[in-house]
Amino acid sequence: MNKTASKGHERKTRSVQGSHKRYALAAQGLKGPRLGGLTLSINEELRRDLGAIKAQSRRAGNDDGYVVKFLAMCETHVVGPEGFSFQSKAQIFTGNADDTAANDLIEEHFKDWGKKGCCDVTGRFSWQDLQMLFIRTVAEDGEILVRLVEGFPNKYGFALQLLDSAHLDINYNRELKDGRRIRMGVEVDEWDKPVAYHILTQHPGDRVYFYGNARYERIPASEMLLEFLPLRVGQLRGVPWAHAALLEMHHLHGYREAELTGARIAASKMLAYEPDSDVEPEDDTEEPDFVEEVEPGMSVVVPYGYTLKELNFNQSGSNFASYMKEGKRGAASGLDVSYNTLANDGEGISFSSLRQFVLEDRDGWKKKQRWMRQAFCDVVKSTWLRMSLLTGAIKGLRFSELERLDKHCFQGRRWDWVDPLKDEKANTEAINNMTKSPFQIIRERGDDPETVIKELIEFEDRIAEVRKARATALQQQGNQDASKEKEQNS
Repeated sequence: MNKTASKGHERKTRSVQGSHKRYALAAQGLKGPRLGGLTLSINEELRRDLGAIKAQSRRAGNDDGYVVKFLAMCETHVVGPEGFSFQSKAQIFTGNADDTAANDLIEEHFKDWGKKGCCDVTGRFSWQDLQMLFIRTVAEDGEILVRLVEGFPNKYGFALQLLDSAHLDINYNRELKDGRRIRMGVEVDEWDKPVAYHILTQHPGDRVYFYGNARYERIPASEMLLEFLPLRVGQLRGVPWAHAALLEMHHLHGYREAELTGARIAASKMLAYEPDSDVEPEDDTEEPDFVEEVEPGMSVVVPYGYTLKELNFNQSGSNFASYMKEGKRGAASGLDVSYNTLANDGEGISFSSLRQFVLEDRDGWKKKQRWMRQAFCDVVKSTWLRMSLLTGAIKGLRFSELERLDKHCFQGRRWDWVDPLKDEKANTEAINNMTKSPFQIIRERGDDPETVIKELIEFEDRIAEVRKARATALQQQGNQDASKEKEQNS
């Protein structure tokens, strides 16, 4: 082999070897259709697409039964029927024990503030209602605006205002001084930390709104929360939780509609009048009287020159069930829930498999509970306590003690199994084997250990009082009987 051929062979060998070092997905664009384009920042993607995604999510939340089910699941499993349970954890001045008296006061007043007509600026919602609206709105829109209204004219000087995220204009972008800028209505500093929100004073969906005359109100971030589950670093706006499933749901909706329409047509007997080719048409004849609707048992007279033909549309629908199931499985993956729960389908699934799916779902709900607790509940409670102490609404507690008083715990709901006896036996074995404490078991059930202990002590005290009263009554009855017997004997 000559020297030139050797070099060519060497270059060819290196080229082949080097090609194996490429990622196959990245090399796809060299061989066939490109799978991706220029990488955009998350905020640029949202600026371009968020409006359309939110519109489709709201449409599905109104019309698509499976998306409606998912939103209801978010309410049921994240918030629960009674909302997050609140427990104050204030410490005494030495910090080595709970301040029981202060905790009782704080819990009592927080419950009072959470009643309908007090905690919400509109007076229409309770604290539990606001939690439900919060999680449903975030699930459907991907984000929500919560205004912390300090100095509100109620007993505690504090209330909440929930706002539609549409008040935050996606197309409002500005460059400001000192490194600040506005992106999709969110004003950030040089560290990309939100410092203010530029809110439309009128909802863009109202008839009184005119885009050319849009008016904005700048609200500091200390007075406004924009809450969403982040997907990427640097993200400023939230994405609807169903975004990865909406396209699949759209296809399922269209396919189901087409199949149902075809089935209805196939089930309907249709007739057509067809001209008889053996009969010569006459020019001066009037148009025959065609029968367009046929009732059961009715006889039809066919006009002269026509024949009656029955139209049959075959609709097998053999792939309908399998296609719908596969589509719903893909949609359930996009919603991060199990298919069986979303589709109400328990066919052919074992108890162990169902338990595994449910456990995975519950871990997902716990993650969302943790996020909501930190993003919403903790902030609201701390702000409420500060304003309550400033206004003197909680008698006996002072604002100077805020640091030690502002300690608390919000507990999300927990779930029981269909066979609770086995769980109770397992918990008993865990306590005996010292692998779990009673406190941990109580927390896993969604209750507060201190509350349970307090109720048990109250129950035992009540039992002791009843037994003492019963013993006293029996003793008095015995004394009376003895007195009667003595009188009779005398």
